[in-house]
Amino acid sequence: MVPIDEESFPGGVLRGDTARDIARLTDPGLTAVIVAPGERPGWLDELAELVVSRRLVITRTTLSAVSRDEFADWSRTALADTDRAVARPLLEDMTGIVEQVMASADVGRVMVRVFTEAPTRRCGFHVDTVPPQAPTTGAVRVYNGPTTEYVSGDDVRSMKDFYAYLSRRERVSRQAGAGTRGDGPACAAADPLVAMDETPSFLRPHAPVHRVPPDATVYFKHIDVRRHWSPHPVADAWIHRSPMQGPPRLVLNVSPAQTASAGPGRGPAAHG
Repeated sequence: MVPIDEESFPGGVLRGDTARDIARLTDPGLTAVIVAPGERPGWLDELAELVVSRRLVITRTTLSAVSRDEFADWSRTALADTDRAVARPLLEDMTGIVEQVMASADVGRVMVRVFTEAPTRRCGFHVDTVPPQAPTTGAVRVYNGPTTEYVSGDDVRSMKDFYAYLSRRERVSRQAGAGTRGDGPACAAADPLVAMDETPSFLRPHAPVHRVPPDATVYFKHIDVRRHWSPHPVADAWIHRSPMQGPPRLVLNVSPAQTASAGPGRGPAAHG
């Protein structure tokens, strides 16, 4: 089993604080910028209680190409029954992430995926994609529970090895059932994905898996969908996965939905 590193930041990943740090994702060797608040706001504890107790439920939703205002309107509706002491700062925080991705990518519309769910083995190591010619900076935020896991590019044998692993895992996942739960020894013993997840073949021997700090937002490199499955440089995308088990979590994922400088009135770039 690969060890989990919750403390260090490996090569290719920067701990940042400002928009200038996020802009450094244009650097060839940088794959992610992790931004964490200086002090944990109290509303996050209340939010975690709501999500874990399933008093706040957001069915897995994909908003394929929304403006900042359209996302804010959707969020107000989704949070209409949530205590204002939680709903207001959550809306501000999510909208701020959307705005930052739009500013970094110079786009007027983004794709947003948001949900409250307990982790499963659905989402193993992967890279996120954007439409053809779209900017490659997106973001992920886990608001409670176990956070995103990732690997250092220095520990990846090659993208050819990674994509071979990904292809194999997707095939096994389809056979085993994509929603297979990863909690409990009986399930783990029967799940054919466990061995692949515990010893990823694309990693060098003894390489650790890193975990994003709690309360952090990760701005990271996506890959143009036309280059997905190709032997591109490892540093061109952030290899990461969801945790395999834990309580329900609120997750927000934002990525560009159009080419740069298209403006809020244009439609999204075509998906490949």
